[in-house]
Amino acid sequence: MALVKINGVTYELDALNDEVKTHLKYLSYIDSEIERLKMQLGTFHLSRDQVGRLLDIAMANYAMHQTPFENTATPAPDADTQA
Repeated sequence: MALVKINGVTYELDALNDEVKTHLKYLSYIDSEIERLKMQLGTFHLSRDQVGRLLDIAMANYAMHQTPFENTATPAPDADTQA
């Protein structure tokens, strides 16, 4: 005899009608999907954090091999100095 609590009231599952049982099945499925998606989202957060750390390392390595002014624009020649 399985029991189920709905809105604070305990019922015998077998005594419930088919419509109520169907709704309970849907709720159970939805709850399990929410939990699955939470786990998936957690995995994505961890992966994103790791990729962010790898990007930081790659950018630090990149910056070490740059000349100080490589990322700045070259100034336009002055009109007075042109021949």
